[in-house]
Amino acid sequence: MMNSEVETRIETWLHRAKKNAGWLMALGVLEVLVGLAAIFSPLIAGVAVVITVGVVMLIVGITRIISAFMAGSFGSGVLAFLWGLLVTVAGYYFVTHPALGLKSLTLFVAVALAIDGVMRVIMSFQMKPANGWGWMLFGGIVSVILAVMVFNQFPVSAVWLVGTLVGISVLFNGFTTLTVAMAARRLASAGVERLQG
Repeated sequence: MMNSEVETRIETWLHRAKKNAGWLMALGVLEVLVGLAAIFSPLIAGVAVVITVGVVMLIVGITRIISAFMAGSFGSGVLAFLWGLLVTVAGYYFVTHPALGLKSLTLFVAVALAIDGVMRVIMSFQMKPANGWGWMLFGGIVSVILAVMVFNQFPVSAVWLVGTLVGISVLFNGFTTLTVAMAARRLASAGVERLQG
């Protein structure tokens, strides 16, 4: 039998967990709504992603340039400077020309899908006849088909691809967060009932 002080602490923790599960559910709902908004407005979401990536690249590039000047000798700092300059220029390009940045990201995603798909197909045949090789083959074929679709529809695919992918990702994150929150709430409620019963 637990002493009353331990019971009180556990009950307090369970109530707090239940309350936090409510906040987690609110976050999950928000993620679902943002994901849906991105899916239904992929161009706006895509431009937002490009500008965000551009700002991050600017910060990273400027940091690299500064660190290049702080290097002990010119030889060791020159590569850091050149890399920083390249990243800064690319970041500036993304921020000031988001439509062109969106096209660049779309091509990058298409190439990544194609490479990923081909690698999965190759790996699936190397795995055969192990469990799951068929699913890996299927996933690889789907990735290659998606890459071909994106290339065939380019530059129109730039309008929808990045925003839609971000929307789908955020939507599924939202569903995951909601599932975790509901499970936490159920567990906390069951724990409180068990302590009180």
